[in-house]
Amino acid sequence: MFGTQTLDVVIGMVFIFLALSLVVTAFNELVAAWLKRRPKNLWRGVVRLVGDEGFAKSVYAHPLISSLSQSSSLKPSYIPSRTFALAVLDVLTGSGAPPPANAREVTAALAKLPQERQGLATALTVMLHDAGDNMDEFKKGLEQWFDNSMERVSGWYKRQTQWMLLAMAAAVTIWANADTIALANKLWSDPAVRSALVTQAQQYVAQEGKESESAPAAQSKEGPPPPPAEPPSEAPEVDAESKLEKSMARIENLALPLGWKNADNKDDQRDAIPAWADLWPMIAKHGLGWLLTTLAISLGAPFWFDMLNKVVSIRASGKAPEESQKSPKEVPTPTEPGGKPAVS
Repeated sequence: MFGTQTLDVVIGMVFIFLALSLVVTAFNELVAAWLKRRPKNLWRGVVRLVGDEGFAKSVYAHPLISSLSQSSSLKPSYIPSRTFALAVLDVLTGSGAPPPANAREVTAALAKLPQERQGLATALTVMLHDAGDNMDEFKKGLEQWFDNSMERVSGWYKRQTQWMLLAMAAAVTIWANADTIALANKLWSDPAVRSALVTQAQQYVAQEGKESESAPAAQSKEGPPPPPAEPPSEAPEVDAESKLEKSMARIENLALPLGWKNADNKDDQRDAIPAWADLWPMIAKHGLGWLLTTLAISLGAPFWFDMLNKVVSIRASGKAPEESQKSPKEVPTPTEPGGKPAVS
């Protein structure tokens, strides 16, 4: 009984962290769409790569690149390396002239670049020599040059995102008044709440499992879907808003007293939003729990979804981690899906 109760508390806490993480993820997508963070980071990376903002503007104005934007007033959030290489070669020769077809024409085009673009000329000359004046190899070198630069841009974006996620996790934690310690105590002491939350977690896992199974089946019947024009993470603002609303509604439907007291409801047992005079006592009461929740949900929804699948699978196998291993002759060793032995 002790082991089952402990496992149910773990399932409940993991599901809470997952639900809060989904709010943070949706919030981050919405802010990224508002601020146009990905296009701005890509533009900054291209300018640093070519070493001249004027040349970068010419590349962005090329039809191969400008067609990647949703509108003429927006910069693209994603550029394929092959497209970038072709646009650079075409811009080198100027408007109206065909792109260079051999190493001699490339060298002539580089020699015409102004002084402020000599850094770009030097880089392309080195790549041309490294390719042995072979145009196919030179284009591959251009593509690899771009890809290497985009890895650094991705690093910038990820570091920015990590700090933003931490700040958003803190905001969502306080919005939901999600104190890890208080929530764990509530789940441990209230069997009804614990049971209701475990049921919600199991239903969520089952629903997500059905959707993941139906997607490949639909794809096999209809054929593979067309490739997206932009990365999946760069969703339109409307989609980000709907995700945020859905995630927040999921929090409100949890079988837990999350959030703050409704002043119009006398039976509401939740904490009231503190006044300035009560702020420090409230922080003293919930500060550690809020900090633990913030750090937990900043790990991201994928982490907690994988964790939820594992703990729900352990519970479904009928064994809790604290229970002792029984003899295989009396009770067969339970297995997880796929035939692997369940974690004991």
